[in-house]
Amino acid sequence: MPHLWQKYRYRGDAADVKELFEAYRVGDFLDAFDENRRRHDEGVREQLLQHGIRLSERLSPRIFGIHEQVCRALEIEGDAEIFCLPDRDVNAFAILDVREGKTHMLVGMTAGALEELDDAELASIIGHELGHFLFEHNRMNALLNLDPEDSASTVLPPFGESLFLRWRKKAEISSDRAGLLACRDFRASARALLKATFGLSEKNLNLDVDALLQQIGEIESSPELMGSVFSSHPLLPIRLKALQLFARSEQAVDCGCQLEGERLTLDQVEDEIDNLMNLTRRHPVKPLPVAVMKAVALGGANVMGADHTVSDNEVKLLVRLLHAYFTDEPETVIETDRARIEKQLPDVLKTIKEDGGEEEIVFLLTQVARVAYADGALSEAESAAILALAEQLEYPADRTYPIIVGAAQSAGAGADVTLNRIADELRQSFMLEIRAERQPQRPLWI
Repeated sequence: MPHLWQKYRYRGDAADVKELFEAYRVGDFLDAFDENRRRHDEGVREQLLQHGIRLSERLSPRIFGIHEQVCRALEIEGDAEIFCLPDRDVNAFAILDVREGKTHMLVGMTAGALEELDDAELASIIGHELGHFLFEHNRMNALLNLDPEDSASTVLPPFGESLFLRWRKKAEISSDRAGLLACRDFRASARALLKATFGLSEKNLNLDVDALLQQIGEIESSPELMGSVFSSHPLLPIRLKALQLFARSEQAVDCGCQLEGERLTLDQVEDEIDNLMNLTRRHPVKPLPVAVMKAVALGGANVMGADHTVSDNEVKLLVRLLHAYFTDEPETVIETDRARIEKQLPDVLKTIKEDGGEEEIVFLLTQVARVAYADGALSEAESAAILALAEQLEYPADRTYPIIVGAAQSAGAGADVTLNRIADELRQSFMLEIRAERQPQRPLWI
């Protein structure tokens, strides 16, 4: 990515990518993926030729001219092929294709985008997609897990996966900026986002960012509702507000993006956007959901440690359960100190017993039982720990046993004790070998 683009990138995006590279060493994986792609043509261009129309300068001078304008605005060099796809939704993409050892840029736009967007809006949506290319977001998509048999979203370990999913929202903020710089018109960029997200035009919606932000205020009063509306992209009003803030930054003004209002330093903009992005944080706040979340974290840790052995599979499943049901940041919930676990657990169980019902209790016992079975077996100590949880919740043992059996059927089948044993032995063997290799060589004169 050209150095020029570093100053336009949202700092939250850059910080998360840095952590992924440093903490999870994704660089080696991405390099190997890129090399494999260079060696094996993925045939993307052939699919576009088969299902779309290639827009040459002669065939579509308007689109070709807009694309050239965007490339000049974003200082992108190199040729690209532009394709139209038969889809009425408003969308676009930019990807790299490898042919005969050379890399080419392919830009695709739906028929809906070409027909529904004016020139400035189209420039914005193309710029947005090229922004993903400039910031190398598309390259990070190699970390996504494409195995339909695997429930994991990425090839990363659980905490890395959680970080990756949070990062994807922040990546959109950076690319929205590229879209603005491509068209030099905030209102055009905002209209393009509205049309791409909802298919709405000015005929049905007056573009008023402050009015849209009122929706955030209403959802803030119900954080669980707010968390449920987020996927890989931040809520649209948040993206629009973040873009509006950037349009008032010194950097945007220097690039010709004029927007009325107070001029802001980039640090001021980033601080405001950080606060906005915190609104996208999925985390319960009401006492009962918080208690259930903590009970799963604390109870799961307590049960998996009952037999004095904690397997990787048990920890991974606990992290994934917390991420799936409660929070984007499971690492902030898990407690690893046994004394603190034993001290905190009675209080959260008391909240569930007093404020919850059978639904919350069955959910809790089911999840901790799944964690216990994650290593392929349920020890007597783990079973006793689950029953002890039920007893503290005053839940009958004869109802708890079917929950334990059900968890075995749903979660235990995926684990293999023998496989885990072999993996542990192999890992220990290699660790011993690595430690031996790191011993200082004995001098010859001793």
